[in-house]
Amino acid sequence: MFHKRQSEKRNLLTMVPLLKESVSLERDNVKGSYLIIQRTNALERFSIRFFKQPAVRRIKLDQFGAFVIQQIEQRKNVHDISEAMIAHFGEAAEPALPRLAKFLEILEVQNWITWESQ
Repeated sequence: MFHKRQSEKRNLLTMVPLLKESVSLERDNVKGSYLIIQRTNALERFSIRFFKQPAVRRIKLDQFGAFVIQQIEQRKNVHDISEAMIAHFGEAAEPALPRLAKFLEILEVQNWITWESQ
């Protein structure tokens, strides 16, 4: 009678996160790693011009976040990123997959990444 629409089921582990063009990683050995986000919408450009606000947002990342962003720049899928975290950090990265999923969720909510299916 009534048919439910079948949504496409996607597997997070096979998806590849990609940084948007306005987002980049800045590495500094002394101060750490920062995620640089360009402020590009109309209201932000207005505040930059007339209120002398900074043109970029700088978000300090911990060692895990900086490592994940480096892996994203290499176009790896989520499963490969979690395996690389475990190999690089060992027990300190546990629980790696839930931690990685939450970090990627935050990046997605902020609209700083897009997804590509493999």
